[in-house]
Amino acid sequence: MVESEKIKNGYLQLLDLIEKEMLVNLSAGDYFKYLNRYKDKFINESNIQFKEELREFLRGASRYSDEFAFSDQYNHQIQLATSSLYDILNDDGRVSN
Repeated sequence: MVESEKIKNGYLQLLDLIEKEMLVNLSAGDYFKYLNRYKDKFINESNIQFKEELREFLRGASRYSDEFAFSDQYNHQIQLATSSLYDILNDDGRVSN
């Protein structure tokens, strides 16, 4: 359940940043629409069962984001949020020593 919440919150944080970016950069709306296509799977309580699919989607979204020039104000935050969400999706739950 904790991991499911992390996935959901990470995704919603990324969407929030893109919405803020859209206030200063209208072209980011296309990226928002792209990300929003998977909203149901990211925020679903059973999202961990879709981890591999979500990871692949996020990988594609990251490549697609290269087509956008995000503002200096949000670029770094968007990159961090994307990276953090990708790390959550790559976490297989094992504890290493």
